[in-house]
Amino acid sequence: MDISTATMPKLLWLSDAPVPEPVLEAVSGRWRLEPHYPHEPLTRQLEDVSVALVMHSGDAASLARLLETLDRVGAVGLFILPEGADDALSVLQRWEGPFLWAFEDASAVELAAELSAASRLGSVIRRLRSAPSAAEQRGEELGEELRIAANLQRDFLPARLPEVGPVRFSTLFMPAGFVSGDIYDVVRLDETTLGFYVVDAVGHGLPAALLTMFVKKALQTKRISGHSYEIIPPRTALAALNDDICEQNVSGFHFCTAVYGVLDTRSLTLTYARAGHPEALLYHPDGRAETLGAPGGLLGVMTEQPYESRSVRLSPGDRLVLYTDGLEAAFRRQDGTCPRMVDALKPLAAVDRDEVLGELTERIALVRQQQRAELDDTTVVVMDVQR
Repeated sequence: MDISTATMPKLLWLSDAPVPEPVLEAVSGRWRLEPHYPHEPLTRQLEDVSVALVMHSGDAASLARLLETLDRVGAVGLFILPEGADDALSVLQRWEGPFLWAFEDASAVELAAELSAASRLGSVIRRLRSAPSAAEQRGEELGEELRIAANLQRDFLPARLPEVGPVRFSTLFMPAGFVSGDIYDVVRLDETTLGFYVVDAVGHGLPAALLTMFVKKALQTKRISGHSYEIIPPRTALAALNDDICEQNVSGFHFCTAVYGVLDTRSLTLTYARAGHPEALLYHPDGRAETLGAPGGLLGVMTEQPYESRSVRLSPGDRLVLYTDGLEAAFRRQDGTCPRMVDALKPLAAVDRDEVLGELTERIALVRQQQRAELDDTTVVVMDVQR
């Protein structure tokens, strides 16, 4: 490293794209620009940086995850957005946190000004974090409040999982802290139809937990009119939930991913829709495995988002697995990469579902104990079609 740059504040370039010339010109002589390393935990790389510079070209869900990481570690981000990045801009406009943004065509002078502002903001955050917070001073009182919140959130989870026809469920629910940004439910919609979902709020702590409770109450599964009813298709249910979240317009209200399915237990027809969530995994007794994909963006970014329902016919012996992305940490390799979850879980496809969840629980607990991965809430729902 050049001695002349060693004492400069460090910027982390969070992008696989080459650094644009205006950015190089903006940082020249004032900051030390260094690349990030995908195989190392991002939180560790953010520890001693002044600003994280992000050229964002991914989807809204990945952007929200990155914002949550920056917020958790107290780092400041400067996002450089390409033209037409409407979803990304909507996420940034609705997120409450330490970041700024500029557009790709910004000049070096404009970028330098934004970097200076971001750097000053970072200094303020570091000073505030080094001082004892009111929450830390309250200590036991805060812990008791969180325990009450955790008990309240668990009351929102199903006490018993319905058994209809040949279909049986088992679940794993492992918050990273007192409260979780995950929630799930399995409900009987009529004598032969089940509805089930998994939701993952982007964020952590009480704000994320409050969003899951809102989702629990806001998700509409059927309409009742007089003596008749209509089961709401998954795409319609997610679209209405998305609009409800957006219309709350509450400061600090974050976003969430979701997968929602409706199963006719007589015909074994599963209809499902996704909102930025990991794809459901379907394992067949002959060893075949597949992912159930469907287009649909993050919930809570923009109103009137389109979602698509898709259907698949299940058979006796099939196993469906829904999960939140916290599960991926349990399978992350030493180099930071993660195998496809449909492949990672395949060896467990033929094991009793409760044994599957027991093994996953032990694996997650071990990873957390060894602190090899960043902690995240983890939820898994396993559905078996009995033979």
